[in-house]
Amino acid sequence: MHPHLIRRATLADLTQMNRVAFESKAHWAYTIRQLEAWRDDLMTPSHTLASHPTFVAEIGGRVVGFVQLDPCASPWSLASLWVLPECMGRGLGKALLGRALDIARAAGQTDIAIDADPNALGFYQSFGARRQSVVSAPIEGQPERVRPQLLLATSQA
Repeated sequence: MHPHLIRRATLADLTQMNRVAFESKAHWAYTIRQLEAWRDDLMTPSHTLASHPTFVAEIGGRVVGFVQLDPCASPWSLASLWVLPECMGRGLGKALLGRALDIARAAGQTDIAIDADPNALGFYQSFGARRQSVVSAPIEGQPERVRPQLLLATSQA
């Protein structure tokens, strides 16, 4: 395994971050049509880098994952957490989530809210995230699909 570096994201990282988000979402076998419908939602707006704590994971100078918190929400929410599929299972998601929890805790947050993709539920629950509710999120072929709404204590880091 190659060593990784976690650092604050810059505007120069945006193209790679957006690629990571799209490829990560595609990993869950959503249709191309569905992925295209979500494309804008998967992109990180450049203006948020100045106001939202955002960190990238790099391996060999290449962005392979990132996390972004939304400090405008109460409690703060996890705006994004993505890792390239070929880098999943290497501890990068854990490291990025840990960094986010550290930042939120240092800012006085006791919890962060997570609007989770159903495929990521197990990942978040492995860190102690608690399901609060669900939001209806039907897609073609999955009319009953829901997105779990979670709360994760910042002390879980």
